[in-house]
Amino acid sequence: MALEILFGWVASSLCTLILVPQIYKALKTKHTNDVSMSMLLLSVFGNAFWAAHAIMTQNIPLLVGASLISMMSIILIIFKYRFDTE
Repeated sequence: MALEILFGWVASSLCTLILVPQIYKALKTKHTNDVSMSMLLLSVFGNAFWAAHAIMTQNIPLLVGASLISMMSIILIIFKYRFDTE
C-alpha cells in the first residue's frame, strides 16, 4: 500500500471518530443544548462537497470519511431536534 493511501486511511479514520464521543454523550444525557446547529449544518454540507470531490478524484479514503462524518452529523441534528424540543 502506498504511503499516501495509508495516510489517507489514517486521517479519514481519525477525523471520522471526532463525532463519536458527542453522539455517545447525547445518547447518554439526552441533552444537546451545547451542540451548535450551525456547526452541524456546515459539517454536513462541507463533507458532502468533500464526498463529491472524492468521487471525482476517486479518493476512496476521503469518500468514506466524508460520508461517515456527514451521516454522524445528521444523526446529531436529529438528536438535537429531538432532545432540544423535549
